[in-house]
Amino acid sequence: VFTPPNDVPMFLARRRLAQAASGVVFLVSARLATAAAEAPAPPSGKKTLHFLRHGQAQHNPRAEAARAAGCSFDDFLRLMKEDDAFDAPLTDLGRQQGHEAAARLGDRMNTVELVVCSPLSRALDTATLVLPGPTARGPFLAHDDLRERSGWMLNAKRRSRAELDARPPPAVDTRTALWSEADELWQPDELEPKVACAERGYQLLRWISEERTEAEVAVVGHGGLFTYLLNEHPKVHALDTRASARFENCELRTLHLTWTGSGDARVFELCSVRE
Repeated sequence: VFTPPNDVPMFLARRRLAQAASGVVFLVSARLATAAAEAPAPPSGKKTLHFLRHGQAQHNPRAEAARAAGCSFDDFLRLMKEDDAFDAPLTDLGRQQGHEAAARLGDRMNTVELVVCSPLSRALDTATLVLPGPTARGPFLAHDDLRERSGWMLNAKRRSRAELDARPPPAVDTRTALWSEADELWQPDELEPKVACAERGYQLLRWISEERTEAEVAVVGHGGLFTYLLNEHPKVHALDTRASARFENCELRTLHLTWTGSGDARVFELCSVRE
């Protein structure tokens, strides 16, 4: 039986309060109730997801190099903290990585029907660089569940909805899946537990499988969130090591998503798509 640590309910409660304050909980509940009455969510199904980690950002260079050299996780966090910045932007290298990824992919991503993205700037900018066609065509949604592990470091704190609305084109939808106008999840003195971060990822998969009809979805986010989701959630099973491996900056990985069950009992499996 999976039992989260004692501090996890506080983070999940904060998430629910932020959603409720913006009406997200009630809107989602109403949509799910209507959908259940008209056409219940299938107990099994499948989609193709393209997971894309953001390009190199301001807090990444020293920490990523040290991690590649085998440093401890504590040292990795320390280096990120030393190089921290609010909503850390992409570096010049990060932007170059985005352009190079787009060139490699060519028109392969033109079949993407939905781009769902972390609202942090480094992820949004990576999405528009790597997926110019799908983000311009839309729908292109910012989703709070896709944010990096929250708290303590400023690079994990998102901008307000008004600031995100003022971004240059392509426009990103900040109304469908952001919980609140301001960031209600981030706390200055506490780092979100890994299991709470993984739970956000699980809720994102539920949203994609229960509320969205698109069969091919680009999911643009962060290395920590992807790692915890694919390796530490009891209802999410990566079926091969390539699927569960840590993402490099600006790495795109295509996975087949399947599921069985419904509601909180839904279980997901993901496996790599070989090129």
